[in-house]
Amino acid sequence: MNLQPEPPVESAGNLIPPDESDADRRNQSDRRQEPTSPWAALPPAGQRMKNRRVEEHRLPYYTDRFSPAIFAAVLLLIVATLVDAGLTIYVLDGGGSEANPLMGRLLNHSIEAFVIGKYLLTVVGLPVLLIFRNHYLFGTQLRVGHLIPASVALYAVLIGYQVILIDQRIGW
Repeated sequence: MNLQPEPPVESAGNLIPPDESDADRRNQSDRRQEPTSPWAALPPAGQRMKNRRVEEHRLPYYTDRFSPAIFAAVLLLIVATLVDAGLTIYVLDGGGSEANPLMGRLLNHSIEAFVIGKYLLTVVGLPVLLIFRNHYLFGTQLRVGHLIPASVALYAVLIGYQVILIDQRIGW
């Protein structure tokens, strides 16, 4: 009869007490069976950037981090929003009009309200787009994350249009 405790089992370089051996851990529920919380994308300490398993490819998932390209697209979107606000004010000073009724109301209040409102509408929606960026839209191949670079492209077209308006109608 052995009264001494069993020595720890070494697994993957870590010492594990004998009551948590590999066989015991395999009997526990698989943490991957539970969905990841949407809020898990917010802490900066996470490591997951994409799905790792082929069978999970078409499933929606959350990640802990995002790529430098997404970060650059987010920054470009914020800058494009502010450039659009400035060019819109310049076009309005030259006789143009605001097509968006919400922005028109903010402009009627003040230029500051217009710029702050435009900025806030952009930056409030960005965390939602970032958290759900790996979810597919309406069963298509498009993911929510594709909306960020698409918005940057649309702003580039809008800014180009505003530059043409300024050049043709009011001149530099």
